[in-house]
Amino acid sequence: MPVLTRPRRTVPSKKLRIVLLVLAGLGLIGATAFMVLSKREGPRPVTLDEAQRLALARFTMYEAGTVKVDATVKSGGGTTTVHGLVDYRTRHAVGRYAATRAGSTESGMIAWDATGLAVVSDPASASDHAAAHGADGMAAIVRAVTAAKPRSWSPRAYTGDPLDSTLRLMMSLAADRPENPQLLTQSGPQHLREETLGGTAYAVLSGPRRSGGARDSRSALTYWVDGEGRLGRMEARIASLPDPARMDFAPAPADLRVPTRPWPEGTGAPRP
Repeated sequence: MPVLTRPRRTVPSKKLRIVLLVLAGLGLIGATAFMVLSKREGPRPVTLDEAQRLALARFTMYEAGTVKVDATVKSGGGTTTVHGLVDYRTRHAVGRYAATRAGSTESGMIAWDATGLAVVSDPASASDHAAAHGADGMAAIVRAVTAAKPRSWSPRAYTGDPLDSTLRLMMSLAADRPENPQLLTQSGPQHLREETLGGTAYAVLSGPRRSGGARDSRSALTYWVDGEGRLGRMEARIASLPDPARMDFAPAPADLRVPTRPWPEGTGAPRP
């Protein structure tokens, strides 16, 4: 508020100083209580800033181009993991998979895109699959995929299998422009909590409701989005699974690229 007249200099009385100190203390207590309650708050509608970050998530994936991914799908019969590399410009991806069922593990190479997948099974052990997560692991995957003979791949279109649903969803997580944050807020995304992964702070947000969904329903998708709109993790509730399928994302080494094989002429579904 602008000062219209010069005030007289006064010295607060002892009683007034005590009142001011009490009020200041109450203000501090109130602020502290607000901070504690904020950390413990439950789901709430996203703010416009959070909606803007969510609106950027698919665009930042496209801008990143090549991204490291780890997918985990747990079913009643076992667990399947995929450690790979996705190129969100060409929408091609390659990696290694390991499927554990009843104490045995099947593993091999996998390539997938927007239309289907192809695999090459091999006798690699669980330790070999774990080695794929090492410093040279992703480069080794790219070399192995490039060296695989075309006829060794077993291609197929996507089915209703939970792993297929997860990989297909993963390939849809990029767009060449941001979404409209104001329209997003009208579709019911919620702020669930704050969480730190690998030293990076993320807002955990439920996605927009599906078209025609009930107003009090929650999206089957949950996003971990950082302050720059980058996606660090995504979980998807799939009806046949006891736990959500999880996808973790990280920057890929600058010198790594998804090879053109096994895609014939660099296009279409992976097939021999």
